[in-house]
Order: sequence, then C-alpha cells, then structure tokens
Amino acid sequence: MDYFSILNLNREPFSNSPDPDFFYGSRQHLDCLQKLELALRLRRGLNVIIGDVGTGKTTLCRQLIRRFADTEEFETHLILDPHFTSTTEFLSSVAAMFKGRKPARDTNDWQLKELIKQYLFGRGVDENKTVILIIDEGQKLPIFCLELLREFLNYETNEFKLLQIVIFAQVEFQNTIRDYANFADRINLYHFLKPMNFKDSRAMIRFRLEKSSNNFKTYSFFSLPALIAVYLATGGYPRKIINLCHRCILTMIIQNRTAVDLFLARMCIARVFPNRSRRTKKIAVALGIPVAALAVLMLGLLITANVCARAVLQTDVPDTVTLVRELMVAAISESASSEVCASPEDASSGEATMGTRVSSGMKPPVSSSINTLLLLQSLCV
Repeated sequence: MDYFSILNLNREPFSNSPDPDFFYGSRQHLDCLQKLELALRLRRGLNVIIGDVGTGKTTLCRQLIRRFADTEEFETHLILDPHFTSTTEFLSSVAAMFKGRKPARDTNDWQLKELIKQYLFGRGVDENKTVILIIDEGQKLPIFCLELLREFLNYETNEFKLLQIVIFAQVEFQNTIRDYANFADRINLYHFLKPMNFKDSRAMIRFRLEKSSNNFKTYSFFSLPALIAVYLATGGYPRKIINLCHRCILTMIIQNRTAVDLFLARMCIARVFPNRSRRTKKIAVALGIPVAALAVLMLGLLITANVCARAVLQTDVPDTVTLVRELMVAAISESASSEVCASPEDASSGEATMGTRVSSGMKPPVSSSINTLLLLQSLCV
C-alpha cells in the first residue's frame, strides 16, 4: 500500500518530479508565465528566465509547454541538456527536432543552418505557425551555442521573429550573458525568479494536499507553527519545501500521528538540514534571553491592541495581528514545554516519538521565539 493512500490521498502530494498538475501559481510564477506567453504570441524572439536552484524553473517550463500543447498554431521543442561539444552536434540536434529525422552524417554546418532556416520560413511564413525552442538548464550552454542561437534570431520577416527561444537557467548564466553583449542585446524578456514568501509557501503546501485528495477536501496536516518552521528552514524555495514536507508526512505516519506539529517539523528539519539546524541552535543560545523578553513584550502589546479594538471599534483586529498573536502564544508555549526528541536520528527512524528534557539546569529551547520574530516581516507583506 502506498503511504499516501493511508491519508486518503490518491497520489503523492510532495513528489519531486516537475508534474504540471502540481504547478502552484504564485504571484511571481504567474507573472512570469503571463509575460512569457505574451512574448511568444507576439513573436518577440529571445526570452531568458533566471532563478536559483529549486525556484521552480523546470515546473514552469513544463507548464509553458502544456499551455501551447493543444494549440495548432504553436509548435514547441524542448532541449533538456544543452551541453553540446561542437557546433555540428548542436545544429544536428536542432535540425533533427524540427524535421523529425536525423540529417545525413556528411551534412556540414552551413547545410544544417540552411535546413533549419528553410524549415522556419516554411512553418512561420507559409503555414503561419509559431515555432518555440525551449532550453532547460541553460547555464550549460557553451558560447558557440549562444552564437548559433543569435544567428537563428536573424531569421525573421518584417513583422516578427521566425524562432521563439526561451532559456531557463541558473544564476551563473548571468555572468555568461554579461560577457556576451551581442547575445544580451537580443533578449526581449529577462525575468528573475525569487523564493516564495510565507503566504505563497503555505498556499502551495495546501494546494498540493488538495490536489492529491480523493474528494478535494481541504487537509490541514500541518499546524501553523509547523508551517512557519518549514518556511524558515527552506527559505521559500519550492523544491526544499516539497522535500521537507515529504519527510514530515512520512515521519507523521511512522510515529502514528494525525498532524505535523512544530515539534515534529523541527525534528525533520534537523534531519534534512543538519547544518542549518546547528547554526540556528547557536543563534538561539546567543540571543535566547533578549528575544524571549521581546516576544513577551510584543505579545502583551498585541493583546492590548485586540482588547482596545473590540472595546472602541467593536470589531476584531486585522487578521495579520490575530495571526501574529497566535504565533507568539505558540512560541512561548513551545519554549516552556519539556518535550524534546531523543535525537534527530531516532526521530526520523520512528524509534523514539517523544522524550523528556531532564530538569538539570538546562533551559528550554527558545529558537521558536526567534523563528516567530524573523517571520513577522514576511507575514505582513
């Protein structure tokens, strides 16, 4: 039996494959997708999407292909690994994609370019189709490939480019573009993907759970403090969020729990991101007392604001203030708790579900208070 069927889900909610069905349209991803679609429909030529590892470039690429898959006037081609060793290899690969068959071995570079040019003119002018070439992992493109792509952009009519190029690349591709001005001048759309904020991260987790459910019911396996811990540990990077949530769900099942709380989330974070966990612990020890005091002060102010709002305005305080107040209560309660895990290794294997902190002068953890304060800014966006 698959683990997700235990949770009344019909498929894995946190698969690390770039399934277009699980594409969550955050504000920046939808913005990028809309700009791309507009540029392609207007046949503007070259478009470059830059993003750090795990920001959703490949998933965005698959979603773009899906948007044009059922449209007859568009023809899409995808290069997954553009690490070519010669101009002939690159031109042969492009010609084979366009023509549907490999060119003869004795075909030279000039003949390959002519084949590509004739194909583009036939599709773009005679048949009025838009040919799109999408390149994933664009940071692997050698310089000679950039020169050939620049030449492809010279195939045009008086109104539009015959070949539309979309390159998805990691941040190091910026250096390549900077050093190759002739190529950079041809870029029509340059979009930089950033990590998601807390609101989008939380919505993405919920979206994936709903998409995987059998009855489209909203599942809340993650408590609010757990979601905060996931966001802070992953920095809002979709791939890291997916991997960490997958580990949390598995640990929840192994330990026979019904939800992922803050304690379980922190156990999984310590296992998935051990270096980050140690760094956070050192910060917590150094800043624990001042942060805890500030948390108590802020909690008092927020409670006072809530009372005043109810008495004077006869209404509730804004959702953001209520949310922050709840987070403060959860942080202080968790800091005062005596429940800890024996070790990250035991927690991940399910051998120990809960342990007890020995009251031998050890202070309770305060990292949750730090996490709460660090998150205030992102919550208010």
